[in-house]
Amino acid sequence: MQAASPGSSPALPKLLLYLLAVMIGGALLAVPLFHLGKAGHAWLSSSSLRDTGLATWLLKEIERAHFTRYFNRAVLVCAIVLIWPFLRWVRLDRSLLPTWKPISTGIKHWALGFVLASGLLLVLGFVFFKMGAYQLHPQPRWLKFGEPITAALGAGIIEEFFFRGLLLGLLLRTMSTRSALIAGTFVFALVHFLKPPEGWQIDDAAVTWSSGFLVLKQIAVGFGDVHFLLAEFATLFAVGWALAQVRMQTGALWAGIGLHGGWVFGLKYFSALTTHTGGWLPWIGANLKIGLAPLLTVLFTGWIASRLLRTR
Repeated sequence: MQAASPGSSPALPKLLLYLLAVMIGGALLAVPLFHLGKAGHAWLSSSSLRDTGLATWLLKEIERAHFTRYFNRAVLVCAIVLIWPFLRWVRLDRSLLPTWKPISTGIKHWALGFVLASGLLLVLGFVFFKMGAYQLHPQPRWLKFGEPITAALGAGIIEEFFFRGLLLGLLLRTMSTRSALIAGTFVFALVHFLKPPEGWQIDDAAVTWSSGFLVLKQIAVGFGDVHFLLAEFATLFAVGWALAQVRMQTGALWAGIGLHGGWVFGLKYFSALTTHTGGWLPWIGANLKIGLAPLLTVLFTGWIASRLLRTR
């Protein structure tokens, strides 16, 4: 744990301002990005390059991209552009990050977390399937592991480095351990919750200069849905809390990367094989991260991981 540095200003208000700037910037950038995409589609359609492999792929991607997808990309662009000023503002230094050594122990912690998280989540999915909450796709691709594994590695490494490495380190510099864990976990859940409702879209013809702020309004509406808030936000908070606990317990990111990656792998793999039959909230949702049953499973997984890591 990092001790509070004399003269260090609180990092949480700066972080919240950064997130606010990213979301407002995304709302402003989404509309010109949308029109740029449509203009690019029109140009490629009439260009001599339209029959090339890259152009064909781009045309298909643009055709199926709704405005919310442009909004998500605009937010990502703003997050990348503003991250360097933010890091300078909070005075980033190496002491904020946990150690990576010893690597042999770290790999064992990673493997334990990955197997535990993915295994218990897939067992939960199997129970849901037997209950009739999910059904298999007509032609399930049991051996299609590429996308789930890629998503698991990407999310596990990048998000743990940012949230449990950089962010938690910043908060621990100026807050008590408990306050830093709660604040960091809340921000983690909040960031993952900042998205429009599933299936909600704006027609291309209805896009105006204010459409980005309409997306922000829909995101805010999600916080007024008690069932959804309990079903998904609580699960995200539990995930963040479990990951923060193992990071503090081990003093490293390995176990958290394994747990995070295991949950993502289980979620992606199960979703690729099955479809939700509808209903069942608040206990069972449209995927394995929504519902009170996944929430309890995440808490149970975190408790087991903590016990196993303590014995090691």
